Amino acid sequence: MFLLFRPPLDRRFIDAGRVSCPVRGGDIDVDRCAGCCWLVSFDDASRTPSIRCRPDFVPAGFLHLPL
Repeated sequence: MFLLFRPPLDRRFIDAGRVSCPVRGGDIDVDRCAGCCWLVSFDDASRTPSIRCRPDFVPAGFLHLPL
């Protein structure tokens, strides 16, 4: 039941202008996401700004859900 409130796995939160990138494997500037072909949406108007991206491949451990 509590999984209903979990954010989508492809949602990445922006912190101090940086975001975790599943493709490059680390934190990058948000400006680099603007030109990425896997960017789905960019939400900067909400209380917690975030981006959503969907890469063609999934690195090992990317979809690991904690119990």
